[in-house]
Amino acid sequence: MNIRTQLTLSYIGIVLIVLFAIYFFLGGALETVLSDRITNALQVQAALTREFLIEQLPEKDEDQFSYDNIDVLVDRLGKAGQFRLTFIDENGVVWGDTERDGQSLKEMDNHLSRPEIREANKNGFGEINRKSDTTQTEYRYFALPIDRDGTSIGFCRVALPMETVNTTLGNLRRMLLYATIAGSILAIVFGFFSTGAIVKPIKKLTEITQSIAAGEITSRVEVKSDNEMGQLSRHFNIMTDRVQEQIDMISVENKRLETILNNMSEGVLLINGATETTYANPAAIVMLNLPEMYIGRALIEINRIPELQALLREAEHTESVAFAEIRLENLRESEAEVTIVPVIAENEYVIVIHDVSHIRQLERIRADFVANVSHELRTPLTTIQGYAETLLNTKSSKNKKRKEFTAKILQHSTRLTRLVSDLLELARLESGDIELKRTVCHLNSFHEQIKDVFEPVLEESGLTLQWDIPEDLPKVSVDRQLFMQVFVNLIDNAIKYSPDKGMIEVSAEIRESDDDVIIHIKDTGIGIPLESQSRVFERFYRVDKDRAREMGGTGLGLAIVKHILLCHDGRIWLESELGQGTVFHFSLPVSAEG
Repeated sequence: MNIRTQLTLSYIGIVLIVLFAIYFFLGGALETVLSDRITNALQVQAALTREFLIEQLPEKDEDQFSYDNIDVLVDRLGKAGQFRLTFIDENGVVWGDTERDGQSLKEMDNHLSRPEIREANKNGFGEINRKSDTTQTEYRYFALPIDRDGTSIGFCRVALPMETVNTTLGNLRRMLLYATIAGSILAIVFGFFSTGAIVKPIKKLTEITQSIAAGEITSRVEVKSDNEMGQLSRHFNIMTDRVQEQIDMISVENKRLETILNNMSEGVLLINGATETTYANPAAIVMLNLPEMYIGRALIEINRIPELQALLREAEHTESVAFAEIRLENLRESEAEVTIVPVIAENEYVIVIHDVSHIRQLERIRADFVANVSHELRTPLTTIQGYAETLLNTKSSKNKKRKEFTAKILQHSTRLTRLVSDLLELARLESGDIELKRTVCHLNSFHEQIKDVFEPVLEESGLTLQWDIPEDLPKVSVDRQLFMQVFVNLIDNAIKYSPDKGMIEVSAEIRESDDDVIIHIKDTGIGIPLESQSRVFERFYRVDKDRAREMGGTGLGLAIVKHILLCHDGRIWLESELGQGTVFHFSLPVSAEG
């Protein structure tokens, strides 16, 4: 079978399918149109009947309001319009019907419950197809309420037998079927002599080409013959296979590049001149706080940092790499190194953003640490040096003076020793080079030791230490020596910053949701400003530096406490208000043996 015959038969089949589809579609459309026209006719008839009844119906209290008078009036109207007409009063009583007369009319059921009457009463009109309970015939009903002078006097209902509708529809469908058969015969005759059907294989090839252009690169043309069309299809498939290989290679490279860009800590953007943003990796989106719809928008629309705009203009003007360190609002310390590299051939610019805020923070911490250590060491060393030189050069032999100087030297030597010891302890804790000697114990086992350590200081200052830890609290597993240091440092802090006659309260509780013991150390001291609360656990950080040095602190106590708790899988935090005191909270896991 040659291609011409194949295409001709295919064409005929398609035409037949289309014709019969049109037949069924038009049949349904005609049915809908006819149904709408019948409904409109019923609506018009019902409206005219309602107006006539409003004018002609006697009042209920008149002698003329009777079955005979009203039924005669309704019969006359129904015959004139060739519809079944019914008048029903507001109580559902049928007073006139073109299908019933005399006694049979009086015996008709109350119609107030009929669907079309209920719908008319509710919505202003009622329409339904149903079988009549009175005549046992299927009708299409349309009902309207009748009001006279604002008062309901009943309902007029118009009905048309569905047999009439169905007969009309049958005639229309029959005529349409004859037209469809005639059209099919003409299509078959025309299909055999038509030469246009030869374009179908070309159309198929075009469809495959379009699908490949849309991205469905796996689509191929089916080769069914060795004629010219088959050779064209075969060569087309070979070409598509080669394109597929190239696309696969590019796809692998793109995925590799996308993986690299998505996992970079540096932000990367691609800008098409100053008018369009074409790409941004996740890091860049976070750093610049870009909106969801950033593609295709100018950089100045989606980011308002002047320094970044100025750097882009510099790269555009010089057509060379531009570099600067600028501040970005969405970074922790707002510092970033930005490099803009122009791609001259494409008029595009690659922007690389390197977050250096952490590096700058470490540099500041290192500088602060060196400055603080230098200051802490210089003060006692200067004092020791001064008193030693005085002792060396003095010609006085007064033992009292020598003892006083020697005591000062001893005091500052002790302070240096304590500072160095705290630094070494903190270094050991931070490095993790410490072996915990854990013991399962109750927190109340530390109470007596705490009293022994602080009783002289508490008596001297008039402070009260209230220990309020429940006996039924679960036990914890801690290194007793290190954990004693936590209590000592926190209570010592509370004593230093609480006024005389104040109170320090130690309490604890368990939170079942966390399965942790929470210990609270509350004082009635001066409190900590809000801006300092996030830094009190840094080494050498002091809220009131003059007062802290006067009291002999090293500035390392809270840092040591923090790292001791971290070694015990715990954590520490605080709540404070100026003039109202401070509460330090720290948590420990409940011991499995407790």
